[in-house]
Amino acid sequence: MHPPAITLEVLPAGFGDCLLVSCPGEHGVWRMLVDTGPDETYGSLRKRLMALPVEANGKRHIDLFVVTHIDHDHIGGASLLLNDRELGLSFSDIWFNAPPARRTRGVAEGESLAKLLGVGERDLPWNVAWSGGPVGTPAEGGGVELTGVGAPRVTLLSPTPERLSDLYRVWAKELERLRRKERDQPEPEPSPTRGAVPSLEDLAERRTPTDKSVPNGSSIALLVEHQGASILLSADAFSPVLVPALRALAKRRGIHGRIEVDAFKLSHHGSRANVTNELISAATSMPWADQLLSRSARPERWYSASSRP
Repeated sequence: MHPPAITLEVLPAGFGDCLLVSCPGEHGVWRMLVDTGPDETYGSLRKRLMALPVEANGKRHIDLFVVTHIDHDHIGGASLLLNDRELGLSFSDIWFNAPPARRTRGVAEGESLAKLLGVGERDLPWNVAWSGGPVGTPAEGGGVELTGVGAPRVTLLSPTPERLSDLYRVWAKELERLRRKERDQPEPEPSPTRGAVPSLEDLAERRTPTDKSVPNGSSIALLVEHQGASILLSADAFSPVLVPALRALAKRRGIHGRIEVDAFKLSHHGSRANVTNELISAATSMPWADQLLSRSARPERWYSASSRP
């Protein structure tokens, strides 16, 4: 029996995100770690990573480690992970956006990453797929598709240059928030009203404020496809960024209508400020597949997507 084309593990992360993606290939299993959750849940991630096979060089290998953005519930365990020598991790690439120095890959940029992730002694691969530049999409949208030998096709859908510029402009302020382990303020619940309970259709049609968090807007969002299976990992990205990217991608591929995926990790843990009717109309999971939300303190959940018949 062939292994699933894509295995997505939603690891315990409290109120955050921590995802492990595995794809079988001719030369072994390709693995991607997306975020770490807050530092409070690092023990669960560490336990899972300790179970990875040790390769001939004595290392446990992660092909791609994606730090989607700098909110504590996504990056809080990163410094613990990268400083955990007992894990013996190696990486082919680490995607993370920090303000660029005046010169490409300058010392100041490296120091920004080191200070944020707590790494000062290791020479880690950083945005290798982007030649050391920022992980971002073209301004006109449509995503950037990357494919390596034996690796799945990874399409970047967010962030745009505009959202990265917003992040860099308030970088120092947001880092201070991160140090204080602040998280976005939850949306206020609507005041109870008398009368009939609204239907799901009525609720879906209600206009709600959209997400304005600068770090969320800078989120790295990915479409991962392998051997006929696909998953959409939207981090905390904005719907007005994802929708044009998905529609442009569909047009480029000659798809009429929405892009269908096997699993959709809804943006910002399913927040109504990020998940809009327009987003659902641009991409949706197959009728027989699960919609995955990572907002959970439950034991880890597994989702395996095989090639479609």
